Amino acid sequence: MNPVICIDGVVGCGKTTLAEILEQELNIPTFHELCNPDTEILLDKFYRDKTRWAFTMQIHFLNERFRMIKAVHKNGGGILDRSIFGDRIFASMLYEDGFMSKEEYTTYVTLLDNMLEHSLPPRLMIYLKCSVDQAIKNIQTRGREYELIVPRKYWERLNEKYTQWRHEYALSPLIEIDVDAVDILQEKDKIVEIIEKHLASSLSSL
Repeated sequence: MNPVICIDGVVGCGKTTLAEILEQELNIPTFHELCNPDTEILLDKFYRDKTRWAFTMQIHFLNERFRMIKAVHKNGGGILDRSIFGDRIFASMLYEDGFMSKEEYTTYVTLLDNMLEHSLPPRLMIYLKCSVDQAIKNIQTRGREYELIVPRKYWERLNEKYTQWRHEYALSPLIEIDVDAVDILQEKDKIVEIIEKHLASSLSSL
């Protein structure tokens, strides 16, 4: 049986890149966040009109992440390149910034809490620490049009939220990789070795 590994971090930090490396090196299947074609359609609408699409987008993502965490456990393990455990980050920021009403946010939080009661935590959470400058550079390189129109202030706020979430996360063992200091592709062997050691350690403690 494979472990459940979650990779999280701000948009553009390299989650999918790391997931693909781990899938190849550890022979563990990846469950990708953007596997549903409706997701990118909604993301484009959301980034162009957050007030109209914020609540719809968050409910869509919440539903997708709940489906994915169930699928990965049904599969007997796998890698998630974002998960339900960090989903509140986006919604809380959108509510604070006025893009979701109090009633919408309350509905979202209630639904999330209900889903979390039925969501087993991963064996390992991998957090990719990333500066706003590096994230924007990566976003520009991959060239998704709907992300390129987003102002820097949004990415700064999101990074602040992720930093806070990382320090509060306590559902499972967590390791942090600073992608400003470590090139994931060039140092993949070292990274894989570190992750394997943490997985072995977490397994022995079960």
